[in-house]
Amino acid sequence: MDVPVTVYEAFSPDRVGLRAWRVMWRELWEYRELVHRLVARNIAGQFRQSFLGYVWIALPPIAITVVFTLLRKAQVVNVPLEGYRMPYPVFALIGTTLWGFFAQVTTMATTSIANAGPLVTRIYFPREVVVLSGVGNAVVNFGIRLIVVGLTMLLIGFHPPLSAAWGLLWVVPLFAFALGLGFIFAPINTMMRDMSRILEFSFQFGMLLAPTVIATPQLVPGISRSRLALYWIHNLNPVSHFIHVIDRLMDGGPMVIDNGLIVATGIAFLTLAVGWRFFHICEPLLAERL
Repeated sequence: MDVPVTVYEAFSPDRVGLRAWRVMWRELWEYRELVHRLVARNIAGQFRQSFLGYVWIALPPIAITVVFTLLRKAQVVNVPLEGYRMPYPVFALIGTTLWGFFAQVTTMATTSIANAGPLVTRIYFPREVVVLSGVGNAVVNFGIRLIVVGLTMLLIGFHPPLSAAWGLLWVVPLFAFALGLGFIFAPINTMMRDMSRILEFSFQFGMLLAPTVIATPQLVPGISRSRLALYWIHNLNPVSHFIHVIDRLMDGGPMVIDNGLIVATGIAFLTLAVGWRFFHICEPLLAERL
């Protein structure tokens, strides 16, 4: 019986030509079941030998929120909350949860190929499967943290309107931006393992460059230079626009789609498209680097 033979070439038209998009989507669809199985395996083994288990998922944003709330209450740090009616703990918890999701998706996508070295070097399958399985774990963690945010709002007595559910819509471009960066950094991480540590440091510092625990200042006459600088830093960060629109919806405000949000959304999906193509081109070389 004749067995079909498939030949994989590093720089064939299916890799670098326009046909690559069709091949990429077809392979992703054909291996969707493997993605589901790897995600389930990762979730089951995430905290298998951990005493606190899934408490570790909810702990980071809660800890950061508690620390900044206490520092703000003791007036150790000056963190004004201009133009919001929501309590500061809710604002900080929403911001740190969204930033944590962005950071975790990017980091898990970046380290996924290096962590799955034995699997990647022995068996052929689209390497996007490994990236998406790691990212799927981050999505589940985000869902758990959203439950914690909801419970916190109930305990505090803050009740957002039903229209706040539209905020989930803006998690999609946030996810796309993080996944695109992960696709770009994953091949680099196979050659330079310091990439994950660089990202870890960058995300810890970068949290202050988005409206996570510090709200974006309002442009008013007489604004100080430091607050004006913070305003521009926040607005130049694409992630800030997604966090800001979600904050406003949670606060009961309208969904304002301004130019900054439109540009940030375009950057997010462009990053995903470029990152995925870059990863697909590098895919035949990944096993050699592990």
